Amino acid sequence: MMSLATKLVPEVVKNLIPYQSARRIGGQGHIWLNANELEQSERYGESESYNRYPDFLPQLIEQAYLDYSGSDFLTGRALQCETLAVRGADEAIDLLIRTFCQPGEDQIVICPPTYAMYEFCADSIALKTVKVPLTDDFGLDVAAVKPHLKNSKILFLCSPNNPTGNVIPQEDIVTLLEAGKASTLVVVDEAYIEFAPQTSVAHLIADYPNLVVIRTLSKAFGLASIRVGFVLADKSVMDYVARLIPPYPIADPSALIAQKALQEEGLAAMRRQANTLIAIRDGFVEAVSALPFVAQVYPSSTNFVLVRFKTDDCLYDYLLQKGIVTRNQSHDPRLARCVRISIGTQASMAETLQALKDYPFDPKKITTV
Repeated sequence: MMSLATKLVPEVVKNLIPYQSARRIGGQGHIWLNANELEQSERYGESESYNRYPDFLPQLIEQAYLDYSGSDFLTGRALQCETLAVRGADEAIDLLIRTFCQPGEDQIVICPPTYAMYEFCADSIALKTVKVPLTDDFGLDVAAVKPHLKNSKILFLCSPNNPTGNVIPQEDIVTLLEAGKASTLVVVDEAYIEFAPQTSVAHLIADYPNLVVIRTLSKAFGLASIRVGFVLADKSVMDYVARLIPPYPIADPSALIAQKALQEEGLAAMRRQANTLIAIRDGFVEAVSALPFVAQVYPSSTNFVLVRFKTDDCLYDYLLQKGIVTRNQSHDPRLARCVRISIGTQASMAETLQALKDYPFDPKKITTV
């Protein structure tokens, strides 16, 4: 029986032969003259091999990540899927769209407010983006999403969601996986999953080959600058995605750092930092919620909080004047007077809290929310 991935993928991708880089072709020998590299070069760091191209598929970190993802820390259940290392979650989004969507013809579904890169990547190849807004409490409007699946190649969901911070209930995701079995890939972006590991849906890939999960080392691992992310998917999906992966997707220095982070010591450090941030976040939420000009601090399962104020604006400019850079979300009508505040150190959050306490608000000018 033809897989859904084979049904969805454009003919041009089916016929695509991946670029045969020197590392992909491989070979055995002691003199390497196949990649137009310098055999010797100036040293610029601790490695002696910057002159050589990296492995075309960083299999060591892919296996290490798969081992980690199936550990007790997440679900305690072994994953039955394949893993692909990519240059951050953003490349994963772009790869999935370019693999399965025909420019100018196909469409995707998103549920705003959510991560802007889904629509941006779709726009870059002239796809139609169907927007099914979240409910008033930022829940998924499952009934409104379902009718669009039959004509959409991909549904992007972010859980925990950026910028709202909430988790999509697993039963909602399963309902949409069932509804899209014959028509749609359901891509769940789990960039913040280490802050709510029990909510991961990666274990469902074994039962739903139309499910794809995106992960990253940028958030809880604290490795945003090395640009390493992962795609978890059924083999039927990965066979096509892997055709579009660049010849050398992960630089060796990044791969070495990722490999260390995924070893036992690195995983323990990540868990400590995640637990510390959660404690700081919860304390910050409690304190900010008590301020008289704060309308709501939304529940968060991430390393940030979304705050809605009763003031005329979201206080982004006020905080900026204090040297505190946050993320203004008020461009989205659903997020009027909202600012997203990442959770930093205890000292940074104490300074931010004090700045908010010092805000010269006038009770007579409070906006009704």
